[in-house]
Amino acid sequence: MNIKLKKIISIIMISCMFLIACSSNKDEKNKEQKTTEQKGNKKVIYTTFFPVTDLTKRIVGDKMEVKTIIKGNQEPHSFELKAGDMQEIVKADLIIYNGANMESFISAIEDTVKDKNKFLNLSQGLTLLESGDGLEEEEEHGDKDGDKHDDEHGHNHKHGHDHKHGHDKTNPHTWLSVKNAIIQLDTIYKKVSSIDPENEAYYKENLKKAQDEFRALDKKFETELSKVKSKQKYFVVSHAAFNYLANDYGLKQVAVTGISPEDEPSAKQLQKIADFVKKYKINTIFFEGKATPKVAETLAKNTNTKTDTLYTMENLTDEEIKMGYLKLMELNLKALVKSFNE
Repeated sequence: MNIKLKKIISIIMISCMFLIACSSNKDEKNKEQKTTEQKGNKKVIYTTFFPVTDLTKRIVGDKMEVKTIIKGNQEPHSFELKAGDMQEIVKADLIIYNGANMESFISAIEDTVKDKNKFLNLSQGLTLLESGDGLEEEEEHGDKDGDKHDDEHGHNHKHGHDHKHGHDKTNPHTWLSVKNAIIQLDTIYKKVSSIDPENEAYYKENLKKAQDEFRALDKKFETELSKVKSKQKYFVVSHAAFNYLANDYGLKQVAVTGISPEDEPSAKQLQKIADFVKKYKINTIFFEGKATPKVAETLAKNTNTKTDTLYTMENLTDEEIKMGYLKLMELNLKALVKSFNE
């Protein structure tokens, strides 16, 4: 009798364990299905390249899926869309791009999508600057206009030095101004809130957090760079990407090449820069990323100067992407301050 009872109890226990296991598996499957459905219901945003992606993610958080068109190791200035890219991008709920003539392929996507409401140009509302190598202005004005560019907010609302070039000379590197990035964050917030009003409060909270962080960085730039004397505010870069940053804080950028890092300077231009470096006793030639461009390396060698990195965020390694916009800009500030103080 005891043996029969033990068997019955064993059968009951095994049955219970089986039922519990089945129930657990069912719950797990339901959870996975729910997660998949939630992900599938998220709106999809395509951003053009890293800075746009970084700013967008700070606002949308986990409420939308953000995908990047131009990968970190690709060159945005010369990027061309493939047919396969286009097929996926046109399905997006929103396409966010830098604008200011940065992404030449946007018009092709617009022609295919045929819905202007699905596009967000982050250069709207910004004061756009024209590009230049910085030498013409120095030759024309020298140091006599040293600090005249600053208004009460530290902005210069002029369009560079040569208006006859028109919009083809617009400098597209708007994101390298922290002040611009603060405006762009708000532009993103307004757009995503309009297409997803249910989560407006969430986006608003993210906007406040992000803008507080960016304003703190802007203040840090202003504090550190205000200590630099006017005659020491020149810095030489491999290509003309830092017009907006220089404009914000009263610095004077001199560029080895033009708007694109693929531009090649003439021998005459290189000689002018070499003379400039010697005249102002500049000790550092800045380049972007890990690899020093040959032309910048040669210039540094001929002028007995060092090379260092200023991040344009156009071409990044996976490690640099993980650092994020704020960290990369902090490294830019650190490098600039170091060069001015040496």
